[in-house]
Amino acid sequence: MQDLTENELFRDAKDRIIMVVEQIRSAGSIAIFATADLDSIVSLAFLESAMMDAKIPYSRKVLNSTQDQPKGQDYSFNSTAQLVISIEQYEDTWSHSEVDDQGRLRIVPLSISVTHPNSDKQHNGALDVVIQSAAIAALIAPNGTRVRRLRSISGSGQWLRTSLDHSYDPVYTKLRDLLQDEGSIRLVPLPEVESPITSMIQDFPESILKRLIKRWGKMDFEQRKQAMSELSLPTLSAKNLSTPRLEELLWFRILIGDEPLDLHSQIHIAKSEWPSEEKARKDHAREVLNSLISTGKFC
Repeated sequence: MQDLTENELFRDAKDRIIMVVEQIRSAGSIAIFATADLDSIVSLAFLESAMMDAKIPYSRKVLNSTQDQPKGQDYSFNSTAQLVISIEQYEDTWSHSEVDDQGRLRIVPLSISVTHPNSDKQHNGALDVVIQSAAIAALIAPNGTRVRRLRSISGSGQWLRTSLDHSYDPVYTKLRDLLQDEGSIRLVPLPEVESPITSMIQDFPESILKRLIKRWGKMDFEQRKQAMSELSLPTLSAKNLSTPRLEELLWFRILIGDEPLDLHSQIHIAKSEWPSEEKARKDHAREVLNSLISTGKFC
């Protein structure tokens, strides 16, 4: 695995990530707090996996989902532990130098700037809590079995952010390509996915996809390009799906190992199965957390 903090994505946040790792290594006791929301739980899975792999004692508490927390009421992070870590994916994006830790280590979205692959222009973006937790975990236990097993879903938090619903997200793209370059994931067009979920794409032409799959292996690049354009036409008017997200779902599905179900489909299923009742949310969050830690999968 590459050291994520050496990547351009962490240029602005590297010092903070290293500070968090150093405090974890020196703490006598650690308590980690996360809300019963998917991105928060994935972040928690990375941190817990690192603690287990490095044999660092810790405790954990799953708090109410942000959907169940009364408006205007702050979360409580009371603990007798020497070090308290709170995963706060619901926070606005902070500058790395201005995060107010308030007596605990806060993992919050961090603002960064990155270059576009085809220009030197700087683009503003944000590092979500999952990729930060993945970077922390990899520094704590770089050869840890559990940490390495989770590596391929490091970009899932960036996919869950709303930034892709509005415009191109250079952070997501760079992270996706980094994971592909190191061999953690493979990127394939939709017809090459064995069991894709397409229900997240409004007005998707299933019949066209089925015909395309049968012919895909015999088509050259130009034929495939034309066929994919035809496949996308019925979906372009979808109001609930941005063009950048649609492009990812059509051209850059993420495959992990020999899994027949791509990562985007796994995340879609995980979101759709998340309960609507408060207690059920917490119980389900713990089940997903245990699955992630033990298998590296959402379920």
